[in-house]
Formats: sequence, structure tokens, C-alpha cells
Amino acid sequence: MQISSKQVLEKMEELVARAKQADSEDALKGYIMAVQALCEVMVNEQPPTSSLHISQPVKQMTTMQPMQHTTTVPITERVKVEGANGSSLLDF
Repeated sequence: MQISSKQVLEKMEELVARAKQADSEDALKGYIMAVQALCEVMVNEQPPTSSLHISQPVKQMTTMQPMQHTTTVPITERVKVEGANGSSLLDF
């Protein structure tokens, strides 16, 4: 069964309208995730082999994540306490 791009776009419009009327953040995120899934379906859709399809290259936006800095902590000698039972944190 072939679903046309027009039908997918209409469903996306319906979901966007529902997202605009959402009364909670969770509902809004749900509608947005559904729209995202439909976008992915349209992007990954294989064109029929009988027709030629020329597409323009699309610039994809990338998000940059902040770099995480790691610090090294020097290993120090364990403190020995008289009367301690063992090396576990739970030993008293």
C-alpha cells in the first residue's frame, strides 16, 4: 500500500495543530515526536523507479554539544584507622 506524500503532510499538519492546543508538556512532546517520525519516513522514502526524481541537496543542521572536561585526581594512600575491620566502606 502506497501512502502519498500529500497524505503524510496532511497528517503532520493535523499533529502540529494538536501540538499547538496541547495542555501539557508531555502531550506536546508526544505530538512533536510523531511529527518527527513522519518527517523521517518522508526523508527515507524510496522514490519509485519508474519516475525520475531530482532533489536539491539539503543542508543538515547539526547541534554542538559542549565539551566535557575531565580532571584527574591523584591517588593518595589509604588512611589506616585502628580498629577498622576491613577495606570496605561498609565495614565499621
